[in-house]
Amino acid sequence: MFLLASGAWADTAKPLLAIDTSSPRATMRTFLDVTRALESAAIKLRSEPGPAAQAEAESLMRKALRTLDLSQVRPSARREIGGDAVVFLVDILRRIELPPLDSIPDAADFPEGDAPASWTIPGTEITISRVMEGPAKGQFLFSPDTVTRAGEFYDLTKQLPLKMPSQVPNWREAHLQFHGWMIPPELTRSLPRALKQPVLDTPIWKIIAAIGIFLILAAALLLLRQLTKPKPRARALGRYLRRLLLPVAMLLGIFGAELLITEQVMVLGTFADMVDLFVEIAFYVAAAWVAWLFISILVEWVITSPQIPEKSLDANLLRLLGRVLGILAVASIAAYGAQQLGLPVLGVLAGLGVGGLAVALAAQNSLENLIGGLNLYADRPIRVGDFCDYAGIKGTVEYIGLRSTRIRGSDRTVTSVPNSMLAKTQVTNYALRDQLLFRHVLDLRYETTTEQLRTVCNSIRELLSSHRDVSQTLAPPRAHVVCFGEWSIQVEVQAYLDAAPGKFLAIQEELLLAIAEIIGEAGTAFAFPSQTNYIVTETAGEDLSGPRV
Repeated sequence: MFLLASGAWADTAKPLLAIDTSSPRATMRTFLDVTRALESAAIKLRSEPGPAAQAEAESLMRKALRTLDLSQVRPSARREIGGDAVVFLVDILRRIELPPLDSIPDAADFPEGDAPASWTIPGTEITISRVMEGPAKGQFLFSPDTVTRAGEFYDLTKQLPLKMPSQVPNWREAHLQFHGWMIPPELTRSLPRALKQPVLDTPIWKIIAAIGIFLILAAALLLLRQLTKPKPRARALGRYLRRLLLPVAMLLGIFGAELLITEQVMVLGTFADMVDLFVEIAFYVAAAWVAWLFISILVEWVITSPQIPEKSLDANLLRLLGRVLGILAVASIAAYGAQQLGLPVLGVLAGLGVGGLAVALAAQNSLENLIGGLNLYADRPIRVGDFCDYAGIKGTVEYIGLRSTRIRGSDRTVTSVPNSMLAKTQVTNYALRDQLLFRHVLDLRYETTTEQLRTVCNSIRELLSSHRDVSQTLAPPRAHVVCFGEWSIQVEVQAYLDAAPGKFLAIQEELLLAIAEIIGEAGTAFAFPSQTNYIVTETAGEDLSGPRV
């Protein structure tokens, strides 16, 4: 925030002026010297617009701000409020009677360096006081009350005549129309007087320019949003990368818009506070958005590893970790932004704690399912693609989420099971079998002789022992007569197969057909369920009271 002046440029600019705030006298001298140099720099910028001239004026304004105690002003508004206070104080000090500099207290007048001390300009409430805490501790600065009431003091003195020579009769009025070097002075001079009238402490033409900049930025972001819509079938990583372009562009656009509005248009007062508040909120929203998407991109980049299926529990837990980190990042950015905006962060956090307790009670079932999902991750009883049996439901695990697990049955229906229930119930995972069991009971006819039985059992054992897919390590294959049943002689055949689940049926078929051939070659056959009935024919006169067969 600077001032506007007309006339020749005085070559008294001093961009390297030292700042001395060790006493009220030093602070007053520094403020007067810096503002005189600032006046010369502003006149130079008016006559010779350019980035170098504006940089010199900005440097001097920052030095003037260092003479003010802005500790009670929110950080995001210190530049605007401090700039207004500097302009008000210049106009005030040039219209009141100031005591000679030599009569203002020096450092020697305040021997106790850690004690509160202050000096007030006689006949006023403008005070220079020692800062007792913070980065500026021990320095003598214009007090926070003086900064806050500078506009009030200006209104009471703006009609008084100047008591100091100045090329700028009224800094405040000149300050209202001041702008950066990128805006041609001829353009602002030709504006109608109505557009130069202040509204919310800012000329109307500046308000229109600021709103126009925001509208252009909004239109550009909407266009970019249409151009960067994720493709329907794109991978998650690609979708997040495309989504990241919008908040990044928003950050850059906000930064550029802020530079144009504050460095070139130079809005003031209440409207500047409104613009600053809007820009700060938009900036931290965009920053939180970028942080959230960036963490999601890192997680999806890890998931793209071939060892992690996209829908597996590992992938979902990585996403959960990413969301937790994203929430922490967003919360940190929000807390920092709130502090910069002057909000009571501790009170907000306390309120969030109470609200979080209420949410936790309301989301008890969801939390239970989440913990159940974590238990599934710790025990790993099932994975995506495993064939399992859960409470009589047999099917293939299709998806393991944070809340539930989906199992697709052999009839192609999908059953969603809450993780809390899945973690409590017995689950049989067929995919974790290290070997597949081949076990059958053969029913042979009772007409089979013992020699035929020995031949059948020995031939089956030889078949299993010589087959390439039959395991010989876990348990030797066996074939034995185990029972004389009601209608058959039972031979149990058992072996373990070293085969993938998808090949089991084909190997089983091969073995069963070979066993059928062995039975046929041995001269016997399979028995059918049958029952033998014995019928006794009775003759005339026979005693029927005795036993019958």
